[in-house]
Amino acid sequence: MSWSLPLLVGATFGALSTLATVGDSDVFWHLAVGRQTLAGGLERLDHFSWTANGTVVLTDQWLGQVAWYVVYVAAEWRGVILLRALLVAAIVTLIIGTALWSGRRPWIAVLASFPAIVLTRFSWTERPELMGLACFAALLLVLRLAQERPRVLFAAPALLLIWANLHASFALGLAVLFIVCGEMALHRGPARRIAVGVIVASVVATVFTPSGIAIWTSSGGHFLAPPRGIQEEGVPDVTEPYGLVFGLVIAAVMTTALLSRRALPRDVALLLPVLFVSLTAARHTPFFAVASAPYLAEHAPTAIARTARRFGLSLPKVSAASVIPSGRIDLATAAIGIVAVLATSLVARGEPSLDAYPVGALEALPPGPGLLNEYGWGGFLIWYAPKTPVFIDGRLFLYVPTVVDDYRSVVGVHPDWQAVIARRDIRALLLKPADAGAVRAAELGWRVLSSSDSYVLLARP
Repeated sequence: MSWSLPLLVGATFGALSTLATVGDSDVFWHLAVGRQTLAGGLERLDHFSWTANGTVVLTDQWLGQVAWYVVYVAAEWRGVILLRALLVAAIVTLIIGTALWSGRRPWIAVLASFPAIVLTRFSWTERPELMGLACFAALLLVLRLAQERPRVLFAAPALLLIWANLHASFALGLAVLFIVCGEMALHRGPARRIAVGVIVASVVATVFTPSGIAIWTSSGGHFLAPPRGIQEEGVPDVTEPYGLVFGLVIAAVMTTALLSRRALPRDVALLLPVLFVSLTAARHTPFFAVASAPYLAEHAPTAIARTARRFGLSLPKVSAASVIPSGRIDLATAAIGIVAVLATSLVARGEPSLDAYPVGALEALPPGPGLLNEYGWGGFLIWYAPKTPVFIDGRLFLYVPTVVDDYRSVVGVHPDWQAVIARRDIRALLLKPADAGAVRAAELGWRVLSSSDSYVLLARP
């Protein structure tokens, strides 16, 4: 099979992704953790906040955080943009390549992959999460190739070893691998030993992390008990753009299964667990879209043809693509794509977009503990104001439930909000001007240290 088309489309999206400036709310604390790891070794206790200082922190993303910080050191923010663009290019290439291998029709593979590409767009951020998504796309390709060449499965344990140190989403990958290997062990006798050996090796590989067997605790929390108070951890909302695309992907898969009458037990066993995980939180929706692209590429043409025949229509037959490899062309396309991504990264905006952050408040921030900050600004403060520890930031599981509850009480002016301020000894607030906590504190005489249309810094009288 030629990879020229997937590589070309992947490089195009990778290059286009460089138009987006760095500005994700979590990139800053990921960089700070990566810097801390390289400077003093893996830190297992929190030192960035004053509300959870000394608490055990998760280390499930340590390798991804180090990777982001290494490219930052090498080329500053353009290095971050380049790594993000390469990951985007890899994800798109793998999605289309897996769909093409399944359906063998190039442009149908692109069309079947387009919803997945659109949905992954919401995850094109500077987080280890993006690396986890790339690993998931790579695993799906391995599993597709293994249907014809079972020995390809030997790549899975190595992939899971890296993935488990990059991001907690490895748990979903291991579950999918277990299902596919189980199906092979039951129905494909010659591949039984390979399947059993691969799943055992993969399980063992996932515990070769700084957390050891405890790595399963962090992944379980992310997938099965996400904190619903944060938008990306909430259930998918079909009134939002990402939720609408997610709903359309589900509808497309169900319609294709109904009309093509080709929903093999293997397909159902693979897609249903991924759908379950994707339904648990908005941030997980891209996984189902990526997993469904090969199924749509393989079976949607049959569904469309059968529907057309019912209405007396005749559609042109699209022949399957040749599976003869064209290595030189593929290598040339990959080289051109990498050069294009590199070139666009070099001319991209080299500084993060800080318009959404309280830059003007940095000089007025009081050093030491006592500041209650807006949740989305925590990572920004960790990176740009290290002398002022944060109340809360994107490392959400570190603050659940007590710190999160106290944060909501103050920001939302709950009945106990003043008791929380006294108990926590909160001496300053950095909030949005319209937040109830900021408005009420100003009415009670809290002194304004700095303000703008987007933030207000208040000091307790």
